[in-house]
Amino acid sequence: MVPLSISTDWVLLFLRVMTGIVLIYYGWPKIRNPGSNADDFVGMGFRPGMLWGTLIAIVEFFGGIAMLTGVYAELAASLFGFQMIVGTFWKLKIKKPFTDYSYDLQLFGLCIVIMAFGAGRYSIAPFPSGIFLRWDAALGAVLAGFLFAHLSKPVE
Repeated sequence: MVPLSISTDWVLLFLRVMTGIVLIYYGWPKIRNPGSNADDFVGMGFRPGMLWGTLIAIVEFFGGIAMLTGVYAELAASLFGFQMIVGTFWKLKIKKPFTDYSYDLQLFGLCIVIMAFGAGRYSIAPFPSGIFLRWDAALGAVLAGFLFAHLSKPVE
């Protein structure tokens, strides 16, 4: 008799691939046009725009490749998860509606799953993301995310 349940490794593979595709999709335009991306970050109040825009482009595009291939996917998840924390706080700061930051929260949740359970059996090189899954690190990330968002000075 064939079992009807799907193994956790297949679920993690699916989750990793889908998250990787999303990251690559949003990261590619940032990599392709760094000047425009920098201007966007200046407009959001993150200065210098070239620094922050480049960091985000790297996290999204190359982090997406890492997720897709399973090479340090857990590290990519922790970096992108932090990005989603900052994005959520920034959208709250400028009083965006829940529909504008709910996507950030969903991606943050996916990142936590990958960090907590790893990239799965079908990954190439795991990263010990458990070092980030501690209360002190989590609290530090939330506080740092809040400060980054709070200190931004969006162009009105």
